[in-house]
Amino acid sequence: MNTLQELQRIHGQTIDLEAATSELIRKMENNTATARWQRTEEYEVVYPITMNPAVFKGKKPTAVIFGSERVSVSSWQKAVKEIMYRCSADSEHRKRLMNLRDKISGRERLILSAKKSGMRRPFEIGSRLYMETHYDTETLMRVLLTRVLDEVGYNYSNITVAVWNAV
Repeated sequence: MNTLQELQRIHGQTIDLEAATSELIRKMENNTATARWQRTEEYEVVYPITMNPAVFKGKKPTAVIFGSERVSVSSWQKAVKEIMYRCSADSEHRKRLMNLRDKISGRERLILSAKKSGMRRPFEIGSRLYMETHYDTETLMRVLLTRVLDEVGYNYSNITVAVWNAV
């Protein structure tokens, strides 16, 4: 094995260690149960949404599972939409989301806004409430959990995501 291949192997191990460490820190901060994956179908693996968002990179979601209710999805944006629809269905959380509009932003664009102008890929959660979804998988999931759901106090500990298992 040449030096470049050895460095790439070590780099991959470092990323795995970082993801595992971040997951442990996140679980401790959120005081959630140990995150474990499980197989539901021959072609799926189910992960708690509390997993480190880096775990979802390169994976394709097939469903979002709210407790025992399964909702089929075909993209991470659609998974986020389902979760946000559930969050905004509760009047208290909806009020908190409305109060966050135009107050939290990413590097270049607002994450939640009263209008879709200025957003690259907005989706309408409800009347006068839009969310930016133009992010890579890891960033989208991190924004959803830490910048939105944590801010409004939404309990997402019972949400899991089924992803396509190509193995």
